[in-house]
Amino acid sequence: MSIHKKFKNVYLLYYLLTLKKTFEGDPKKIKAKQNRDIHKLMKRAYEIPFYRAKFEESGTTPDDYHSAEDLVKFPLLTKPELRKWMQDEWDNHPEIHDKVNVHATSGSSGVPLRVLYSQKEQGCSDANWIRVLMAAGYHPFFGKMYSFQTSHRDPSDKSRDSFIQKFGVMRRKVVSEDYCVGDGIADTIRDINEYKPDMICFRRNCLVRIVAYAEQHNMPVWKPKLYCPISEMVDDVTVKLLTKTLGPGLIDAYGISEMGSSIYKLPGNDFYYLANDIAAANVYDDNDQPADNGRLIITATYKRDYPLINYDVLDIVTSYTKDGLRYFKSIEGRMNDLVKHEGGADSSALMLMRIANKVVGLSQFRFIEETYHDMLIELAPDPNNTSMTREQIEDHFISEVKKLYGDEFNIRVEWKDVLEPEETGKQKCFICRVK
Repeated sequence: MSIHKKFKNVYLLYYLLTLKKTFEGDPKKIKAKQNRDIHKLMKRAYEIPFYRAKFEESGTTPDDYHSAEDLVKFPLLTKPELRKWMQDEWDNHPEIHDKVNVHATSGSSGVPLRVLYSQKEQGCSDANWIRVLMAAGYHPFFGKMYSFQTSHRDPSDKSRDSFIQKFGVMRRKVVSEDYCVGDGIADTIRDINEYKPDMICFRRNCLVRIVAYAEQHNMPVWKPKLYCPISEMVDDVTVKLLTKTLGPGLIDAYGISEMGSSIYKLPGNDFYYLANDIAAANVYDDNDQPADNGRLIITATYKRDYPLINYDVLDIVTSYTKDGLRYFKSIEGRMNDLVKHEGGADSSALMLMRIANKVVGLSQFRFIEETYHDMLIELAPDPNNTSMTREQIEDHFISEVKKLYGDEFNIRVEWKDVLEPEETGKQKCFICRVK
């Protein structure tokens, strides 16, 4: 490991000591700190040629930015722009290769994006996640975590307990999700039951498969104090399914590889906090004007080596402001999940995804637009909830799709025990296969 990367743990400790331990507090003080951080970020960005060009484009200087509201003056950052800048930084500065951390993501576009993190930025991102768990009630030193092996984990890392873990400190069991398929799920459930973790962190589709398998085979599952489905959006159907089996300790965390997680719904809350001490957020409507409901535009105030400013993530949110701070009511998914129409404009798939909101008796659902005129709806039942019959569920889905699109699509429904994830390992509620 590079000596530079060892500094990450120093920064991690620093941020663990300095980040607020809760998202609550005096709104005026929280807002004042965010305002100061935004000004510092913009002063730093002005020194970077990539962002200097955006200042010149907007005719502004760092002195024009002292709040999240001021950021509406600054041009939006798109994923293609970020991709090119990050690649240029990597290609033109080989001296940084052993100094930075690289997070790679393909997202829904399928086009790889390499995101650079300095060790200070990585330390802050990691510390932020730990404090989120602490805010929800997890003890990072004495709690037991059961998590999947991420693509960012060094495969050479030892899987056995470290010296301090043998003494019951910072215990974590990291497993591969490759076993979370077919009858291998039974072994995963038995392993969870034996380990009895306080916290489980798995991809959403893997947690769904575990719960669905347990119900189908009448297997008990250990209820952790907390659990967090990550990497994928959590819809209402998933929430009902998971809480029924795993209990009320659901942490719904929203994040992107470009900056880590920054928006959280903690157990017992019906709204999402924004981590105002590391992020700022605005919402734009279809005309790129500030609004409460629309596209999420996010800024990582802690990323000052490789800034992320006014990033248009294309996710749709509903929000409100209170005492100058923004809160979120829902995070609904990507605006670029589009239904394609022959001879007409594409339309958002969000209305399709909402069809499942009032349905009971489902564990999973997925819409697949196969051609301009063929729509497949895949459904997986909830074996322990039969208050709606399969016929009633099918009729509901078909009638609601017809309300949206008339007779545009030939609709067929397929029932499966479980909906397997795509080759990427993720599981989307809508897939368009029209070229």
